Amino acid sequence: MNVAEIQQALPGTSFSGSSMSAGESRVGNSYPSNNANYPVAQPGVQIGSLIQKSLPGVIVIVTLFALVLLYNWINTADYRPLYPEMPETEKSQAYDVLASSSFPVNLDSRTGDLMVPAGQYYEARMLLANSGFSDPGSSQSMPLLDEQSSLTTSQFMEEARYRAAIEGEIAKSVVQISSIKNARVHLAAPRQSSYVRNREPAKASVVVIGYPGRVITQGHVQSITNLVASSVPYLAVEDVSVVDQQGNLLTMEMNAGLRMADEQSTYKRSIENDYKARIEQLLAPIVGIQNVNSDVDASIDFSQLETTSEVFDETGRGPISRSEVLAVDRDRGSLAAGGIPGSQSNIVPNDTVLDGTDGDNQTNATGPETVSNEPSSTRTTRNYELDRSIKYSRDAVGTITRLSIAVVINEAILNRRVSQPITDVEENSPDDVEESEAIEQTNIAPTPQIDIEQLTELVKNSVGFDEARGDQVLVISSPFMTEIVTEEIETPWYEESSIILLIQIASAVIAFAITVIFVIRPVLTSMMARNKEKLQREMDSKYGLASAGNGYDAKLEQIKHLASSNPGKVAGAIKGLLNS
Repeated sequence: MNVAEIQQALPGTSFSGSSMSAGESRVGNSYPSNNANYPVAQPGVQIGSLIQKSLPGVIVIVTLFALVLLYNWINTADYRPLYPEMPETEKSQAYDVLASSSFPVNLDSRTGDLMVPAGQYYEARMLLANSGFSDPGSSQSMPLLDEQSSLTTSQFMEEARYRAAIEGEIAKSVVQISSIKNARVHLAAPRQSSYVRNREPAKASVVVIGYPGRVITQGHVQSITNLVASSVPYLAVEDVSVVDQQGNLLTMEMNAGLRMADEQSTYKRSIENDYKARIEQLLAPIVGIQNVNSDVDASIDFSQLETTSEVFDETGRGPISRSEVLAVDRDRGSLAAGGIPGSQSNIVPNDTVLDGTDGDNQTNATGPETVSNEPSSTRTTRNYELDRSIKYSRDAVGTITRLSIAVVINEAILNRRVSQPITDVEENSPDDVEESEAIEQTNIAPTPQIDIEQLTELVKNSVGFDEARGDQVLVISSPFMTEIVTEEIETPWYEESSIILLIQIASAVIAFAITVIFVIRPVLTSMMARNKEKLQREMDSKYGLASAGNGYDAKLEQIKHLASSNPGKVAGAIKGLLNS
């Protein structure tokens, strides 16, 4: 209990600045002996008590406000745009769909894009797709043909609607390529005439937007041009132009020789990579995939040779008679009479005189006359020919003419140190154990576990080694680096989402603590100090108490004098303080 408390408990007592004698009693007012009628609280005391009681509520309100600000800050920083290429008309409809579904969606004031929480990005896309929305440009598709045409719709509008639907469908097909993020197709198809000579070829242009980090290769461009040309009648591949988002023309005219050289180079690399993978897969179980490296160089002949050969007598049997003609000439006068006896052609008239006959020989005219049958001449014609075979051959394109293979094996795998077993040492003696360890250390020597020649033969057999065509295989051992320093591209720790969230929370807590310590607390302390001083001045002026300038000792003497002169009053005041 201090002097100030006693002064507050005895409001009717006045202490002067001078010391009083033991017999003096200076009381400004007469108080009743019962302290129940004493004033309990003063206006200054009520203000201080009110501030002390309201301080926790103020702190709670400020804390809740800071937490609300922190929550809004954290949620606002993790938004991403939804369909940045979406047209404004569709964007407003999409915003209405998301807002009607109570989905958290905001509108970026700088770009005008729809912003959705990153954690609910795909949920928003599914919601829009369920409502009929899709990627930008998908509206220019076949649904345009579902619109009912009125009687006032012109033929031009119908053709334009059909062309727009075809463009949309082709664009959707082009987007299916993995490297293409978005595409837009323009068709220039003139109205065709019924006469073939008057037909004009169609033309098309395609604008493609690739994904970041992905490359649109020449193969992709060729696929796009062939796809578009096959989808539109009277459209040739060379009439399709492909442009990227930077305005680069991807369908540049390439010389046929250069295009063929590019294809040949790609084929050569594929053959070399195939041989390399085959070698490493073969040696990996033996030495480990990290202990082998290989390189293959293949010489490939891309010339196409057509050969036509005609071979005679391939079997070596000599000429063979193909045909034979035999002609025999005989003398007709020496031939015997023949024919059918009694036929009209064989009856000789009566007045006919046969040459070489007379009357004496008439008896011989009735029988056949036989003469010599010897031929007068013989001719034989034989035709000989040899076996003939005609062969037509065309060599395959891309024939391997030579292989050069180099393989490097880790030297540490080939020369491993292996302990030789020791069996001539007794086990019961400690000296023998030490001796065995010494002998074991001396018997440790580099023992090649794998032979280079065996690995060379394995590689030769795996690639189809042909010495006749000049193939070369070289397998060597060399020490590899024990540690391969690789620079991995990692996200900095301060850019990770969890670290950013912790930093945001810590920043909010620190800001709140600084506000409480350096702003709220000094203000409250100053207010309480001012109220205390004001209360003290009011009490001093009202009850005539001694000012603080009189000193503590003087006030203490006055209280002692009051206690000795009026002990009941002092006891009641002390009792009231203890009860409060």
